[in-house]
Amino acid sequence: METFTAPEKMSRGMRRNGVMICAFFGLGWFIGGAGILTGPVYWVGFALAAAVSIGLVVAVHRVESARERPRELPKHWGRSYGIWIAFEVVLIAAAIVLCNALDLVDFLPGVIAVIVGLHFIPLAPAFDEPKYKWTGYAMTAAGLGGVAGGLDGVSLGGAIAGFGSAVVLWTTGFAVLKRG
Repeated sequence: METFTAPEKMSRGMRRNGVMICAFFGLGWFIGGAGILTGPVYWVGFALAAAVSIGLVVAVHRVESARERPRELPKHWGRSYGIWIAFEVVLIAAAIVLCNALDLVDFLPGVIAVIVGLHFIPLAPAFDEPKYKWTGYAMTAAGLGGVAGGLDGVSLGGAIAGFGSAVVLWTTGFAVLKRG
């Protein structure tokens, strides 16, 4: 595969965008899983989740990357990224339609987490970020847990997939922040 060395500014931008995406979607997955929480527990959990996400966004501008080598990107990395994002969106839309049509909405949060997790695996080489492979594996596992939890209803399935995916994304955000 033909590659090129990403300029420093491009590499910093990828690091920043990756951390911010993990922060934003980490909070989204937390909110998705939080349907199981009630009253003050929900608000405390939300405040903590928001603090983690905001902390990541603020830190990405203040913490220097410890990356020891230049980022080597495939020649057509942008096209690969676009293809995998489009594939993810189409699969999620199909999953929503299919789960609704078959009255399997209890499994939907887990199925979506599996799809999102699997989309991270090919992004690892596209961004020269090996951590994304582990993000993909861990988020797929959280999604499978959510599918299993869906046997007891959407609240439990959503909580497992949502909280699990949030932790995976925040952990990835902190790892990329540190090593970038």
